[in-house]
Amino acid sequence: MPTDIAHDLENPVDDRYSPPPCGELDEIRAVLDDGRLSGGAQILPVYERTLAHRFGAARAIAVNSGTSVLHAALIAFDVRPGTEVLVPATAPLPTAMPILTCGATPVPVDTLPNSLALDPTDVDRKLTARTRAAITLPLWGYPNDERAITGLLADAGVPTIEDAAQAHGTRIANQHAGTLGRVGCFSTHDRKLLSTGEGGFILTNDQELADRIDYYTHLGHLRGGHGVNYKLAGPLAAIGLRRLTHLDAQLTQRRRNAERILAALPPGGPLRELPYGVQDKPNYYNLVLIATARQPEIAAAFHAAGLSPDSIRWRYQPLYHQPLFQPYATACPNAEHLATATIQLPVHPQLAEKSVAWITDQTVRIAQEETAA
Repeated sequence: MPTDIAHDLENPVDDRYSPPPCGELDEIRAVLDDGRLSGGAQILPVYERTLAHRFGAARAIAVNSGTSVLHAALIAFDVRPGTEVLVPATAPLPTAMPILTCGATPVPVDTLPNSLALDPTDVDRKLTARTRAAITLPLWGYPNDERAITGLLADAGVPTIEDAAQAHGTRIANQHAGTLGRVGCFSTHDRKLLSTGEGGFILTNDQELADRIDYYTHLGHLRGGHGVNYKLAGPLAAIGLRRLTHLDAQLTQRRRNAERILAALPPGGPLRELPYGVQDKPNYYNLVLIATARQPEIAAAFHAAGLSPDSIRWRYQPLYHQPLFQPYATACPNAEHLATATIQLPVHPQLAEKSVAWITDQTVRIAQEETAA
């Protein structure tokens, strides 16, 4: 049920979506009655088959976090000390940290202008004989068409890992995000569209790769090989199984709320939506607008209105500005622009009509004021 929220600087709209009850307690109760709460619970393979079917993949493997999924995928591609992984300069810390966990070198790559897709010129420049994988990133649930780098990576024998942590239901070239590379990595953390509190899953059409990831994330099946314990607990799988059935309705409402704000934007004004292709469809994890001029002033205006963009609220910036990744800094001007020019707005289904109207009014006001400035 949408919540009615006071609209002032002391109490801005809540960007966290808390799914309404949809029978999760019944699913959890069934797991409790079964008595097996670990990753060996009977509900796990049911959840995995349902995930694979929902997103059109041959296999799904559920694990305990999105970071664990990325780490396991890197291990499956033999990422280790002395190797390199291409990673978008737009990546947040959880995307790149697993590279360091493997002891490998992250290589930040620039994006195309006003896009989340990797720049093929920069990819070509940074590919080496040590490159073991490339990570792509539909950040904020926005599509990133990576067809321009497909041939480059294929010729180099470099597999693609999609970090689709925020992209449940996003469509790229009319396919589900997370099914275009060798493996797609998803998070089901509390802030994601499909939320189990903590958790994640991989999607792949490569059965042999799926077996390797399953083996590694399940302690090598206790058969003498090396592995880690990344299993998802049974009660969390129960939550995911029930909430998955409501994902389509959530996507519909997010898109409806986003369209309402977009329809009100002044034509030719300083704000427009982050571009995507005609066969693409965001899931609207956030509605993302780009400021075409006066970026610092527009970001400050949204912050003053209680709608802080990620660059202010979370201090979002290109990966190599983070202290941990400064040794790997490289020039990525398009990523720099994207970090400072984008405005992220909540459009989740829990927002009341009054809240969506308020966000729309604030966005229009800022656009009109900045046009007149």
